[in-house]
Amino acid sequence: MSPHRFDPARLGRLNDIARLDDLAPGPMWKAFGVPDARLVVELGAGTGMFAREFAARMKPGGRLFAVDSSSEMVRWMTQHLVGATDVEIVPTLADAAELPLDTGSADLVYTVNVYHELDDPPAVLKEALRVLRPGARVAIVDWKKEATPKGPPIEHRSDLDAMTGALESAGFTSVTSHPVLRYHNVLTATRP
Repeated sequence: MSPHRFDPARLGRLNDIARLDDLAPGPMWKAFGVPDARLVVELGAGTGMFAREFAARMKPGGRLFAVDSSSEMVRWMTQHLVGATDVEIVPTLADAAELPLDTGSADLVYTVNVYHELDDPPAVLKEALRVLRPGARVAIVDWKKEATPKGPPIEHRSDLDAMTGALESAGFTSVTSHPVLRYHNVLTATRP
């Protein structure tokens, strides 16, 4: 496990509504560019704050797999999110590099403040590529590698150029940076 991974003992911080001031769901969802997504996957969902926010922006009848490697987080999501929206939120215990989803099934795979915590980003990106249908998107939202009033130490953050290169190396195309958040990079890329 990465020494920079979020500590589940601090679970309450993940539900702090003040996080939405800097991580505004509306601009992120618009940047993701998948308004008609029917099957969405969040990697490192934590307590599902963003799963809930994005599920509310999906069309009724869709499914959002909220994936986390912590059984404590999945248990919390199961108790608090299941049945909370018109979109089925499916709390899923899995490693981000080994998703229990069919090849070519997803319209969007995204992470929010997780990329810098990944043990093996190339493996996770290759797995995202596998589960996405052709023409579907991956999105990475993570701290800019610059001084900000909050967030992890700069040396633990991922450089924008490095993330872009990792997406291209994994096989994604049309890598685009969206300047919609103050302290975070928002990158999208397409599965050919």
